[in-house]
Amino acid sequence: MRGLPGPVRARLKTLAPTTKIHFANWNIGTLTGRSTELAAILARRKVAVAFLQETRWKANRSRNIGHGYKLIYIGSSGGENGVVLAEHFHDSVLEVRRICDRLMVVRLLVEGVVTHLISAYAPQVGCSDADKTLF
Repeated sequence: MRGLPGPVRARLKTLAPTTKIHFANWNIGTLTGRSTELAAILARRKVAVAFLQETRWKANRSRNIGHGYKLIYIGSSGGENGVVLAEHFHDSVLEVRRICDRLMVVRLLVEGVVTHLISAYAPQVGCSDADKTLF
């Protein structure tokens, strides 16, 4: 933004959201039996949106995990991931697109602005070339 002219910079500042949103990204390893613990950690750190990988949960669902957090997740084999939203974003969800086990898009309405949250988990070294190409 430093390279923009003064009037343009001032206008962009007025359009910017006034709420700070704290994000987190976590390769959780497994979430089985630990969802309440995760919610407590996110609440203590005041995280509003968290992206999780390797949840080990199968299905395409959403569920409340405690402390006012909701987990929207996808998974069938290998790249299970999800997005955790704080309570004040629950009613802001416009759309959830589960593209594959490794890629999910959540559209939110934040202060009148449509925001896209993208949770992506790229295939690792041990994955096949077909998985990497598909991703």
